[in-house]
Amino acid sequence: MDDPAVAGLVADVAAAVSRRTAAVCEDVYEVILREIPELRDDKPVLALLASSVHSNVGTCLQVMQHQIDLSAVQAPAAAVEYARRRAQRGTPLTALLRAYRLGHACFSDWFLKELAQQADQAQMIHRRHAEHVQDRGRVRRPDLRRDRRGLYARTGKLAAEPQHARAARILDLLLASGSM
Repeated sequence: MDDPAVAGLVADVAAAVSRRTAAVCEDVYEVILREIPELRDDKPVLALLASSVHSNVGTCLQVMQHQIDLSAVQAPAAAVEYARRRAQRGTPLTALLRAYRLGHACFSDWFLKELAQQADQAQMIHRRHAEHVQDRGRVRRPDLRRDRRGLYARTGKLAAEPQHARAARILDLLLASGSM
């Protein structure tokens, strides 16, 4: 981040949220399962979903707390394995993408509530942080798109099923337009 005051505040907020990681992860997990019923049907994979949520939340908090460059960040192993197993079971790519969006929104709520508690000028800092996250997101989108599509292609689901190919094309268009 260019502004040391904003970087410091983001690190402080991330540290505060990390002290409540268990509650954040439980909330994200519950939101995903409540909003996406097709992810509830595979009991053996639910524990892996919980691990995926925990590792993703932990990684996000570490990146923000320690100002880690996103180009140095790898997807957590549990998250990659969860996506791979879901792809093998024929879960639509759109369901997985929706889970990531819901998880991001839930995580952001926790982060912004803590930010509001710590900052007198939360609106200004929120705007600057959102711009920063958006800028970082633009850098990673091609990598994420390639990784997600590559994962599905390796499992044979993307090429074999028309709805997966259509979902991947829609994902490409959304990412290219900046809507995600």
